[in-house]
Amino acid sequence: MLVHFSNRDVKRNLKDGRVIYFYAETSTTHTTFPDGIEVFEFSNNQKEKHYPDGRKEILFPDGTLKYIKSNKEEESIFPDGTKQRIFRCV
Repeated sequence: MLVHFSNRDVKRNLKDGRVIYFYAETSTTHTTFPDGIEVFEFSNNQKEKHYPDGRKEILFPDGTLKYIKSNKEEESIFPDGTKQRIFRCV
């Protein structure tokens, strides 16, 4: 099924259970998979993968990769190989 909205957004429901929504104003694509994983692809080439348990993987246009755990701790790996970890104290 394909739906075109008046604001130029487009929503596709695919037979395999994926839902792909294109936000025209920001040129962002949001894909939702049957297992609950969501993938966002932004016009600046940033890509994000969100898991149902709260984890996230973010690939920035400069090549930096950030992992956010479900407990909100973060790890970033920069293009030069430098790693940064942020721990949350409770």
